[in-house]
Amino acid sequence: MIWYKISKENFAWTNFYKFIALSTLAIIVFTLIYEILYLSKERELDTQIVDQLDRERSRAEMTALRNELDPHFIFNSLTTLSYLIVHDAQKAHSFNERLARVFKYFLINKDRELISLEDELEFIESYFFLLQIRHDNKLQLKTELDGYDERKIMILPCALQILVENAIKHNEFTDEDPLEINIVMNEQFLKVMNNVRPKPYLLNSTGIGLRNLSSRYKLVCNKDIIIENTTGNFIVKLPLIK
Repeated sequence: MIWYKISKENFAWTNFYKFIALSTLAIIVFTLIYEILYLSKERELDTQIVDQLDRERSRAEMTALRNELDPHFIFNSLTTLSYLIVHDAQKAHSFNERLARVFKYFLINKDRELISLEDELEFIESYFFLLQIRHDNKLQLKTELDGYDERKIMILPCALQILVENAIKHNEFTDEDPLEINIVMNEQFLKVMNNVRPKPYLLNSTGIGLRNLSSRYKLVCNKDIIIENTTGNFIVKLPLIK
């Protein structure tokens, strides 16, 4: 209206309505663009917050898992060591050396994200030696990694230990029917499998071990573990990190 007054043009309702329509359309379009950009930014910020919370939750679960496992393992190991000192001094000496290696590994690597598969396997060898003494050689461990350089393959610290402990916790075994744990590697996965003989009584299991392992792999390498529970075998596939 001010323009008509200044320009001295003849007033026409048609032009006036066109102007209003175009102005309204422009306001709607620019408002929608602003809302889209604003909401996209808000969604991006929300995603970042959720990712950060997931990372904090994974770290908290890992800390809780370590605090849960360490005292339990210490108690069983010291009980076994006390028995061996009285009944078999030579075996007690070997047990003590392996126990020292295991705890050295825990102390050095517990806060690292990745270590070499070679270091993890050396740790598992000492760890499994302690388990065999505790369970009177009712456990068997076989490793098949032919043709692969263990120094170039990375793994999460204590990943194999969690799976070995999980197999022992959920299965029963005897001298006649031992628990067999196999570690096999191909181009994509490090496969850990054991024969299944479920214990006849229910376990008070939280399932935090495998859940935590899955969360840690997603966090570190954006890959997940694969769990296969068949009639005769329980298999966990750990993605290779090279």
